[in-house]
Amino acid sequence: MTVEASPTIGQFDADRAPAFARYLAAGGGRPGIVGIVEHGDERGRELGFPTANLAIDDTVARDGVWAANVILESGQSYAAAVSIGRRTTFYGRQGVRLLEAHLLGFSGDLYGRQIRVDLWHLIRLQRRFTDAGALVEQIALDVADARAWAVKHGVTGSIATSA
Repeated sequence: MTVEASPTIGQFDADRAPAFARYLAAGGGRPGIVGIVEHGDERGRELGFPTANLAIDDTVARDGVWAANVILESGQSYAAAVSIGRRTTFYGRQGVRLLEAHLLGFSGDLYGRQIRVDLWHLIRLQRRFTDAGALVEQIALDVADARAWAVKHGVTGSIATSA
């Protein structure tokens, strides 16, 4: 059985995650971006902000940093800071377009698992940084902004108080 998250965004395999299928069937939120978490270059982990990476095409969402909610196959949800773009600080404009979700309060392995990402609030547009240190400083601010937005709007899921 397949449940469409949105006709233009993706499909969800309900046989893999019945709790998630029930969430979608109950009208759980806005259309989300559904995909399988892929291995990346582990740059987020190296910078202190591990991410769940989804390959996306140019038709999915606006590039930027978002406050979001990520729903796992189990139905458990996490507030998240999500970056969508080509990672121009490291790859210029030729980089592969990715969705990178830093789940607040999550620790574990999501590789090969299906997730749904609901984007709720655009924090800022993508930009290129002069070096990794400047990027890390901005990511820390983005995570704080995503956390504050989630708490203010009750989109807390399994939110924690630290990165």
